[in-house]
Amino acid sequence: MKFQKSIMTALAGAVLIATPAVAANASSLPSKSSSYWNQARVVTTTKKIVATEHKVVKKNISKKVLKKVNIKKGAKISVTHVKGNTWKITGVKTPKSTVLTTNQAKTTWMKQVSKKTEAKKTTKVTTNTNKNVPLYAVTKKTTVYGYAVKNNTIQSKKIIKKSTIAKNQVILVRKLNNGQWMLIGGSVPEIKNGIWITKTTKSDWIKRVPVYTTSKKTVPTNDLSTKEAKDAYYALNAPISTGKTVLKFGDPVKAMKVDDSSDMLVIDGKSYKVAINNNQPYAITSNTLVLKLANGNTGLQSLYNPGDSRVILPKTYTPSNGDQWFQYNQKQGNYKVYVYASSLEGWLYREVYTPKQTTSTNTTTSNTTNTNQSTGTNTTTTK
Repeated sequence: MKFQKSIMTALAGAVLIATPAVAANASSLPSKSSSYWNQARVVTTTKKIVATEHKVVKKNISKKVLKKVNIKKGAKISVTHVKGNTWKITGVKTPKSTVLTTNQAKTTWMKQVSKKTEAKKTTKVTTNTNKNVPLYAVTKKTTVYGYAVKNNTIQSKKIIKKSTIAKNQVILVRKLNNGQWMLIGGSVPEIKNGIWITKTTKSDWIKRVPVYTTSKKTVPTNDLSTKEAKDAYYALNAPISTGKTVLKFGDPVKAMKVDDSSDMLVIDGKSYKVAINNNQPYAITSNTLVLKLANGNTGLQSLYNPGDSRVILPKTYTPSNGDQWFQYNQKQGNYKVYVYASSLEGWLYREVYTPKQTTSTNTTTSNTTNTNQSTGTNTTTTK
């Protein structure tokens, strides 16, 4: 099946973010002059540091040093920039009405705390299917026999027709009282006033084909907030890099819409203004991208199959017959394709599609204080 051109156009492109909205140093943290440090930030020390203990008098830090405290490398602390080279440290046990400070000119003495994936609660993943639909795929070439039907009764004494069902054909079946199988729909040969039946009573000639039901998890819309950066999902196939973090399709990210031609992404605490191409946003509020295909149907792209309990859809989407679902494999760069069948009220697996590998060189622009100035930086990425 030919992959729809519109989905290829919308998802293509290599992306490199080069200019953040805040100044950064080699530690990948903003400099001490950044407003980032106006509130407490949890960090890990990259080396042993010396802090001093001071009394707090009427919410002010006394200049008198009570004692020195060594904080070891790898310690998890909370820091706030006070002024000059002075930093306030919390998270280390101190006597009542005292506080620790340290004198540091740069921010290389600390780094962001690594996220511990093991601390996250494991979410149970389920696959939702329509178990009431007896849909099967034929596992081997199978002979079927046609019998006449009169007054809703199978005339089993006489075979009126004989045919075969090819391997991989999808059919609807029902088991009869004698153990044989009756074909009631799907890819079956035409027969007038009759029904097809197998002579076998075994079930190894077919395998169940799941009919995936559409996820019930929704968000109101895929549109980003225009007021503030909120939880969203990266929506392009081309990975985006800030030098430290790489975002891939479906990865969570904080984002907002700036205007019709640009979005704002917040990555590692820094804000990046990015220019939109082909009307394709950088991020969406659900984890399923919805696009209009050239044939008039709707195409959806997700990291999951249509019945996966992790799927989140925009509430504005309603499946229609012929809609196509593309389950994207980030590692292999291909898609499992599913098609919606309204008669079955669900999605059927169709095939694996692998697009041709091409390369593209792109230049990205902008920071939050400058409108669309080219960084002059190029990158080549396989789409």
